[in-house]
This record gives sequence, C-alpha cells and structure tokens, in this order.
Amino acid sequence: MIHRLDADACRALLEDAPVGMLHLDRHGKITWLNETLARIVHRPAAELVGKSATEVGDVLRRLFEAPEAIFLPDADDGPGHWLLRTRQVLPDDGGQMFYYVDAALLRELALEREALRERLAELEAVDEVTGLPNRRAMMKKLEPEVSRSRRYDNPLTVILMRVEDLDGLREQWGDDAADQVMLSIAQMLNDQMRWADIIGRWSHEEFLLILPETALEASDQLLAKIRDRLRAVNLDGSGEHTVEVTARFGSVQWRRGEDAALLLERVHEALERDTRAA
Repeated sequence: MIHRLDADACRALLEDAPVGMLHLDRHGKITWLNETLARIVHRPAAELVGKSATEVGDVLRRLFEAPEAIFLPDADDGPGHWLLRTRQVLPDDGGQMFYYVDAALLRELALEREALRERLAELEAVDEVTGLPNRRAMMKKLEPEVSRSRRYDNPLTVILMRVEDLDGLREQWGDDAADQVMLSIAQMLNDQMRWADIIGRWSHEEFLLILPETALEASDQLLAKIRDRLRAVNLDGSGEHTVEVTARFGSVQWRRGEDAALLLERVHEALERDTRAA
C-alpha cells in the first residue's frame, strides 16, 4: 500500500506521526521538524529551522544532549514532557534524524514500580500477624539507638519477652486463636509503652522491646503492668473471651563498649535465666 502514497500524503503522515522527528544537516543545522515535535516544544517549526543545536536555547538543547531520557519543562508551569530519544545517522553525509517518543506513560510505570518496590520493602520488614516490625526491622532500629547511647552515654534498656506455651494455645484453640493472642499482646504492648519506645516481634513467640532513655530499674513498673494485662488476653477478637498467658522476660541495660549484637546476647541470657528460675 505504501507505494500508492504520493509525496503530499507521505509529508502529511510524517508531520502528524505519533513521534516527534527532527533533521540536522551535516553542518548541525535544523532543516526540518514535524508538527508533533513542534507541539511538544511549544515552538513553531519555522522558528527553529536554520538554527544549530547550540542556538535553540538551554531547554531545547536537551533534545540533542545526553542522556537519552529527556525532560522538557513547560513555559507555563505545566507538567512538561518526558521524551525518549533515538538518533539515526543518514548515509551519504545526509546528516542525522532524531526521533522523540512521549515517555510519560513509561515514566508513570517506573514511578509505580518504585512505589511497589518501597511497599514490598516495608512489607518485608513487618510481621504479618501483629503488624509490628519483624526481627530484621528491629535490628535496624536497635543499632542507631545503641550508637546514640554510645555517643551521649544515655541509658538504654532492652527487654525480650517470650510467650509461654504458644504451641499449646494453638493446639487447644486453633491457629487463629493463637495468632489472635499474639495480636492482642502486641496491641497491649503498644498501649503500655511510650511513643519513643520501639516494639517488634522478634520470633514466633517473642517480642523485643527497646526503651531509649530508660534505665533498667525504671522498666520494672512497665513489666508489672504487662504481667497484669497478660492475665486476660483477648482470645477471639471480640473481647468476650480471654485467656491467661504466661510470659518470661529478659531485661538488660546497655553497657559502655557494647554493640547491638552483644546487647542482644546478654538479653537472651537474661531471658534464659528467667525461664530456668520459673
């Protein structure tokens, strides 16, 4: 069919092509651009023809410079245009053809992909049952707190709480009930702790509590409140059925010279001592 098109028809097709097109001669002068590109740059073709790539102004100079992904702002504070450029060197010293594809959709897809990647990273750091930070996230939160205490010599207390016989709860009441118990405990911990405190699910049956600016003795009152609330933990989400839960605690205060790993090692030892003493 293409052989049936005359010169005028071909010219009309090029002018209204879905991609912007521009020709530079061998001297680097613009000899032609189609109407599609003229609309994108908000400049009539006649105003640009005859000019070199360095004579079109700082903004339009981007049409010819690296990188291949180009952003052209609008003069009237509009959204502008994202373009992808390709270049073709013409034979017989015929200059160069430039092609500009509207990349707005690709840009939106890239932004959506980045947002999804960030969301996935957030989900990877959250325990799916309780909605609390998981072990990986808690390690990232503990390290700067240890660094802050090392720098300013501020007190820092860490508590590791282990729920006893969680598997027994699961066997007696079912998986949903066991998960509900952990969710209820997480909500209770959030209610009892300060805004600056950090709570996370450390393992299947453990919660880690990070208490900045808190000496070990000052955490005793918090532990008493937690033990009291554990006597009636919501079992099914309705608040009508409760179960008494037993938990063991390891509590330590940061010492000079300790990093996060040593601090966690000591809190695990303290938890094991409390478990053996039961």
